[in-house]
Amino acid sequence: MPSGHFFYGEETYLAWMLVEEAISSLVSDASDSPKTERFRLESHSWRDVLDSARTGSLLFSSQRLLVVESPARKKGTVPSPHEKLSAQEQKLVRAYFEDPSPETTLFIIFPGRIRKTSGLVKFFSSLPSSAVKVSEMKPLKRRYLEDWLGRQFKQGGATISREALLRLIGLVGNDLRLLHMEVEKLITYAGDKRHIEVEAVDQATGWVKSYLEYELSNHMEQADYKQCLLVVQNLLEQEGMVPVRVLGLVTGFFRDLLLVKLRLQEEIRSKKEIFKEIKPQIQESYRGLYESQFRQLFDLAEAFSLGDLRHILDRLSDVDQKLKSTGLSFQTLLEGFLFEYCWAKKFGKSF
Repeated sequence: MPSGHFFYGEETYLAWMLVEEAISSLVSDASDSPKTERFRLESHSWRDVLDSARTGSLLFSSQRLLVVESPARKKGTVPSPHEKLSAQEQKLVRAYFEDPSPETTLFIIFPGRIRKTSGLVKFFSSLPSSAVKVSEMKPLKRRYLEDWLGRQFKQGGATISREALLRLIGLVGNDLRLLHMEVEKLITYAGDKRHIEVEAVDQATGWVKSYLEYELSNHMEQADYKQCLLVVQNLLEQEGMVPVRVLGLVTGFFRDLLLVKLRLQEEIRSKKEIFKEIKPQIQESYRGLYESQFRQLFDLAEAFSLGDLRHILDRLSDVDQKLKSTGLSFQTLLEGFLFEYCWAKKFGKSF
């Protein structure tokens, strides 16, 4: 494996899948799992990253994975400041990859519509090919998307008819992160049948929710921390909902916002069509409710960048992993997440 992997492009989920594969390939037993660290370039310098890459740890596994993330562009065609490495930064990165740490693998991820001819890509492509592999992460389309989706079901031990597969793509779009979530949901929904038809897609991706589920969504839109906690407690105690499903509701809230952003970016559907897809239960004839919910949904989606939403979904994935692998209480984990989210939303801070 090269010492560095440089990923650039719009479909960063492919990069994250490769990171997960790398972690799995390095795990020989529970006592020798690789140490994984994440650096975001808006809060860490290249010197921070490379100093850490060169520093071995006697307390953890000898194998280390460092993931370096650049924030998403604020405007699709305008490069972010992090895409322009200074002469000093280029010198540091080049020096590192000419003599990389043998115990450390760097995964460097730059999201967005970045051209092969950009200075950023040209620089990383000029580094020794034996040390750095450069990969473009393009959105999957048509048969490539269908093939990828079919493999996800196969890996989960299930099959899906072509009609059902096309229906799923039509409902969700081509965002791989969202599709992967729906695959997991459908496999769970299918149970012992292990084969998925259109009816299952329609039912599992439907919007049959209880009053409390709607309440949770509404309070999260308003960033009302106390009310969110009360609804979570009621879902667990009154409705007997299992923690993983409550977490799924919270994840679904942010997944919907991500879908809104992606739909707006496609510039194919009107806002009314997008709203109907996300909240079909709220009819336009409801007037006051429709108008307030419509405005609230798009205002909230506008408040987050694609990078923010993907970061939040990563955080929720961390909560899910801790729920399954540690003795921490679900309410403690979720309350911590909700507090940070509501505080950041109310005060306009980065989350």
